[in-house]
Formats: sequence, structure tokens, C-alpha cells
Amino acid sequence: MTTDTLITLSQNEKLTYLKSLTYILNLSKKGGSKKESRKKLFLECHMHELGIPLSELQSIKNNKAESIINELKQIPNIKIKKYMLREMILLAIADHELSDGEISAIYQIGARAGIKEEAISDFFLWAAKGVEWQIEGLKLVEENI
Repeated sequence: MTTDTLITLSQNEKLTYLKSLTYILNLSKKGGSKKESRKKLFLECHMHELGIPLSELQSIKNNKAESIINELKQIPNIKIKKYMLREMILLAIADHELSDGEISAIYQIGARAGIKEEAISDFFLWAAKGVEWQIEGLKLVEENI
């Protein structure tokens, strides 16, 4: 799936996607107002990209895992569910840190939404390889020749 595919999602699927990302953003309580303003800007950019009016921001911001699970269960296409789960993992690992709480929450959401645990584990392994690749690239740049 690409950003173009995201645009073809139904309005409810787009909102579910945004809610799932916001849920992950809210799991991280690190940082202060600067980080909060970056989170808001991130959401606003995604909303604009998906054609969701900013007036929907409040309904997207404060969701519990149970509501995300229930909304994901309503999506019949497993590829869309897996895409959303992958994006949640990517967002959670974007700061190169992944807490036990984030891992547990993502596993619970994915499994209860109908995604096999093996597939969820594969996504985490894939994301970890990406982080390793980024760190190795930084080492190559910073290495004295």
C-alpha cells in the first residue's frame, strides 16, 4: 500500500488509520510542549494529506486501545489492517526506542483485530532491521577513513 492507496480508503478507514497513529503517539509520554506541538503538526499534515478536515482532530486525538481494536475489526480487508499495524510499529520505533508498553499494546491491538501473532512479530523484526540499517549507515558516515 502506498499513500495513493490510503487516499482510496473510505472516510471511516482513514479516521481509523489516523486514530491508530494518534494512539501510538499518545503512548509516549516523553517530552514537553515542543514534542506535543510536533505530534499535532504530524497529525495535521496526515489529515491534510488524506483530505480529513482539521475539525475532526479532537475526535482523533484521544482514543483507547479498545476503540481502535473495534474499528479495525470492522475493516474487512486484512491488507488494510496489516498496513495500519505496520504504520503503528514504524511510528513507535521512529525514535529508535520501543518500550515494552508500546510492544504489548501493538501486539494486543493487532491480535484482537484479527492479525496473526506471527505476522505481527514479522513486522517488528522488519522494523528492527530498518533501525539497524540506519544506525550502520550513520556509523559509515561518521567513521574516520
